[in-house]
Amino acid sequence: MSSNRSANKSSSTISDGQRTTSIRNSIDATSLASWMVRQPALTDLFFDSSSSGPHGESELKERLDIRQFGFGQSNPTYLLTIKGKAERESGSSSKAIQLVLRRKPNKIAHPTSHALHREYRVLESLTRYNRQLQDSGDASFEKSVPIPQPYAYCKDISIVGAEFYVMEYVKGRIFVDPRMPTMQSEERVEACRDAIRVLANIHNVPWWDIGLEKHGGRAGRNGGGENNPTYIERQLQRLLQVKSRQSELIKGTGKGNQNMDKVEQSLQQMANNLHQHATHCPNPFGLLHGDYKIDNLIFHPTKPKVMAVLDWELSTMGDGYCDLANLCMMYFTPTIEKGWGVAGLGGMNLKGTGIPSRNEVISTYCEYSQNHHEQLKLKQLPPLPVSPSLTIRPANYDEAKAWAGFYLAFLFFKNGVIVHGVAQRASSGVASSAMADRVAKLLPEM
Repeated sequence: MSSNRSANKSSSTISDGQRTTSIRNSIDATSLASWMVRQPALTDLFFDSSSSGPHGESELKERLDIRQFGFGQSNPTYLLTIKGKAERESGSSSKAIQLVLRRKPNKIAHPTSHALHREYRVLESLTRYNRQLQDSGDASFEKSVPIPQPYAYCKDISIVGAEFYVMEYVKGRIFVDPRMPTMQSEERVEACRDAIRVLANIHNVPWWDIGLEKHGGRAGRNGGGENNPTYIERQLQRLLQVKSRQSELIKGTGKGNQNMDKVEQSLQQMANNLHQHATHCPNPFGLLHGDYKIDNLIFHPTKPKVMAVLDWELSTMGDGYCDLANLCMMYFTPTIEKGWGVAGLGGMNLKGTGIPSRNEVISTYCEYSQNHHEQLKLKQLPPLPVSPSLTIRPANYDEAKAWAGFYLAFLFFKNGVIVHGVAQRASSGVASSAMADRVAKLLPEM
């Protein structure tokens, strides 16, 4: 019982992950409203057929309320509320409509960073995949990937100052604290298993059949080396490029210091050590989320079930063990009371909490992966339009366990570069999160 109480003891609340603040990164409401009324997928949501044109734009601007989410370190994200339209005859009001807008930050360290266009493309493809499953009537195995529905993408940076897109607002619980404090231990068991199930679903999506043939790079699918690098080798090269550019931007603000220099040297040394083993890692191939963790999931308001997976900007094709390691980072990150600005389970006694051990996460993931392949044996999938070496293979527990430390080390390096980016944006005054300064200060400890 004492362990269960400790899991509930937290300053986090049920709505922490969906809490909003006043706008910190400015956005032109007039320009946004003008764009929104020209998007058929959006106008169908909140206008009558007689409300198009200038009258619709004026009405939308009057009804539109914009708030910014307080959580999230990368892309500024806003809650758009279209207030209910009063009905003159009945005196009642129509129900308010809520949407989410995600935009790129004003300053980007590397051209491939903040890839919202890639995020949007994945959401579109997964929406098609989920509809295919629904239309097939196959209820034998829950293979869908729950996501918010994407509505419209805008490449025109003159509208709000950067590229952006609008998607469905999924109401539920986002747990900033992975202890999921408002749940009981029995619920945490189910919630964690469902989070792991969804991760296995992502890695087993038939990407070749839903429009993701060109998503990310397909290099590194057979072993490694200079001519055919593994996914980890490619990532190390790219992340070092991002780090170098971020360093230049920090120094350009005049806020560089000796401690930051030491951090950057440590990141380089980590990359060198990882590169020695990256050529020989298992390197399975499939769709990756890129930042899979508890606080990127929306759980049902009352049930221990994942309703949506958020934040797909780092999604690509590559090594699924990276997503698994990303989820397991919480076991080594201090709890929220330590003041890092991010929350983990480090040093916590998990007995009685319903939260699985790291080893149980790995074994459960492999179990769900194997279940997928048992189901696939009973079905005939469309032929692969690419090399047979790209076929999805089930996760192997012995392999996953043996390489778990390597993947975990890589993920700490990757997140070190990400937090270095938070520090860069904080020094430039364009950080998207209300807690950016606090998060940036944890970089030396990480």
